[in-house]
Amino acid sequence: MLHIICIVHITNKMILNMADIKMQLKDHLKSAEDWGKMETPIPGVYVVKVPATKTRPALLFLEINPIKDDGKPIKRKGLFIGNFENLLLFSEALADDKVVQLIRTLEDINPKAQTQMKKLKMD
Repeated sequence: MLHIICIVHITNKMILNMADIKMQLKDHLKSAEDWGKMETPIPGVYVVKVPATKTRPALLFLEINPIKDDGKPIKRKGLFIGNFENLLLFSEALADDKVVQLIRTLEDINPKAQTQMKKLKMD
């Protein structure tokens, strides 16, 4: 009996939490500036308001831009994903063994970036 009560409590808490999340997202869609970002508890994941066009209203997208060790995003703009189907397609493409092999080959071919700053010699 206690087990069932705990499950119901957790489920109700999750439902309340989802309702709060939906309210926050609706408010962001309604009141945020175009391209306005909302942080999420997930590092490197943001909710962005994409402006309306002539043919569609403003939308919310996820921007995925992983964070480096120094706390800064890896790119100026991340990957924008607007629906679950696209999330699955990107996930499948990025996890494909051939894509992994191809990026490793590109790393071998591309010139190496300089990692150390040159020092001025003043002897």
